[in-house]
Amino acid sequence: MKTLFRNLVLAAFMLSGLISCSKNSAEMNMDTPIFTGPNPNPANLSVRVIYIVPSDRLLNKTYTEAAGNCITQLTAWYKTTLGSNKTFHINNNMLVETMQSSHAAAWFNAQNGNTGDAQFYFYANAKNDTKLLLGSSYDETKYIYLVYIDAAGTTGAGAQGFTAMPENDLKGLTGQMTESIPRWIGGAGHELGHAFGMPHPTNENPQALMWTGYTTYPNCILQDNDKTILNASKFFY
Repeated sequence: MKTLFRNLVLAAFMLSGLISCSKNSAEMNMDTPIFTGPNPNPANLSVRVIYIVPSDRLLNKTYTEAAGNCITQLTAWYKTTLGSNKTFHINNNMLVETMQSSHAAAWFNAQNGNTGDAQFYFYANAKNDTKLLLGSSYDETKYIYLVYIDAAGTTGAGAQGFTAMPENDLKGLTGQMTESIPRWIGGAGHELGHAFGMPHPTNENPQALMWTGYTTYPNCILQDNDKTILNASKFFY
């Protein structure tokens, strides 16, 4: 009888352990972020936000959420500051597209056959990798790209249609840098401005988003020339 009782207790203990392990495993799976891959149905004339993770790094859910918060704030800021009831549009069906690169983090800031100023190797590599990951769906006539990569780069940069931001910007958006989070949202707004076609201002107005005003976001401005460009852009409606 004692042996039977002891066996029943042991069986109950083991079952409890199995259930506990199963629960912990399920909780871990719920907390483990999963790559979305490319948005299968991005809206025409929209900004696509993409977070690329190098092959030797892990997808960070906090970075994904921060990038989404950043672009959401910028749509509102541009609309208010432009003053014509226009802004750029984002993809609420997949606010941030997350993808795994086949390249390690160090690759993104290496020369890799690029020419010209070394500080823009990161930009060129980011653009090439984005094109590779998106394949035939990459189209700057339909989309503006804001791409975050969890890899070192000399600087974030933007040009017509495409913006690339390195790991420091992801860190900044998540409060890991000495500057406040709004400064890093402003930085994205500045580089995205270049993707919309806005240049640096000749008057070097320190309040202008497209000069150094991005460091004081949201307390920065769009100048008249900026507004003319944005109001004429097909991406603002």
